[in-house]
Amino acid sequence: MHDALFADQGRLEDPHLWERARELGLDLKRFDADRRSDAVAERVTNDFRSGVRAGVVTTPVLFAGDRHYAGRIEPAVLDQLGAWTG
Repeated sequence: MHDALFADQGRLEDPHLWERARELGLDLKRFDADRRSDAVAERVTNDFRSGVRAGVVTTPVLFAGDRHYAGRIEPAVLDQLGAWTG
């Protein structure tokens, strides 16, 4: 689902979400109930607030060590970080 959502960010309304869920073989009633639940709303709110506190102003953001990289991250940077993180 993650890949499908990021591949087509212009179509995040219910009919499109349901179609993606159907294509993935999800139980549509459970999918809809889960995504509208208080627990999910609370988690989204907490994650959003955490991002704001960390200085996130765009997505994606990659945190590595004491630095963060916002927006599109060049492959060379990812290669360098891969060597850095071992």
